[in-house]
Amino acid sequence: MVWRNRTILDQLGIAHPICLAPMAGATNADMVIRFCEAGGLGGLGAAGLRPERLREEVRAIKAGTSKPFQVNLFAAATEPGAAATEDGPTYGVGPGLRALLESYHGELGLAELPVPKSLFGPVADQLAVLLDERVPVISFHFGVDPATVAMLQDQGIQVLCSATTVAEARLLAAAGVDGIIAQGAEAGGHRGTFDGDYRDALIGTMALVPQIVDAVKVPVIAAGGIMDGRGLVAALALGASAVQMGTAFLGCHEAPIAGAWRQQLFATEADQVTVTSALSGKPARGIRNRFIREVEALDEALLPYPLQYSLSRELRQKAQQMDNPDFLAMWSGQGIGLLRDTSISALLQSLVDDSQALIARL
Repeated sequence: MVWRNRTILDQLGIAHPICLAPMAGATNADMVIRFCEAGGLGGLGAAGLRPERLREEVRAIKAGTSKPFQVNLFAAATEPGAAATEDGPTYGVGPGLRALLESYHGELGLAELPVPKSLFGPVADQLAVLLDERVPVISFHFGVDPATVAMLQDQGIQVLCSATTVAEARLLAAAGVDGIIAQGAEAGGHRGTFDGDYRDALIGTMALVPQIVDAVKVPVIAAGGIMDGRGLVAALALGASAVQMGTAFLGCHEAPIAGAWRQQLFATEADQVTVTSALSGKPARGIRNRFIREVEALDEALLPYPLQYSLSRELRQKAQQMDNPDFLAMWSGQGIGLLRDTSISALLQSLVDDSQALIARL
């Protein structure tokens, strides 16, 4: 297969310029292995994995494929607020939010609300595991500091990080990253914004990618709303060296997501996905449901991220067991209407075939 822009292919050692978005809670070792074996860069979302579990997943990936893969972490800067405020079950929870969550617990037969706590990291311990296991590519969400970039590169590890504005891309380039993931507003999951207000960073992929490409000298990976060969070709035409796709692969049989989430993905249109802080305390794009609607209707401040997310953890676990979409975090991008019911290998092959055919026609 001939790809004219081989920057990312040669740099990462992959056959096709297609990366699996490392979606926390929606990717696992099996998914990464299948993606890598099909020629792309598989991605494991590891932010919520404790170190011992992370090591198990990484070793499973390495046992299943000899090809490169990426593991994604959330920036350490997201941790201090949570660690400093874990001082009791009622801290910071407004009366309206508490009453609403208690009513949900009663409805689903759950006990009292959990104590707000950090759900992710600690990043230092996660990084120690990834270094020890010699993971080839590590990506970050919510920024990365130059010292961490340098430390990882000294160990032969390539570093990627997401940017939602040109200004963020310039900061990442100055930090020395090996590649920048240009996360357009269409993308599902948490907004990667780390410099400024996320509302100013809701820039569409079509506008964001070429501006970042022109602003930095490192390879750019386009993300957000890319679902098929047309999106892949468009991203390459805009100057991206590759694409990163998440929502498209949530429709695959191997995606380890709740049945109710999968059903909602295929029953939802683009105008039913929204960017909200109601679930986690940080803005993220997902399918609007009862939890989002009713929490957004409250006239009070939410807990900071990730304490807000931790308040609903037992609720989400119970809802998943019941296949109840009302209380799930069902992350999705705006390309949801193009979702296909297929397998990872079949979807990746169709991306390659369709894009090559389209390039030939053009």
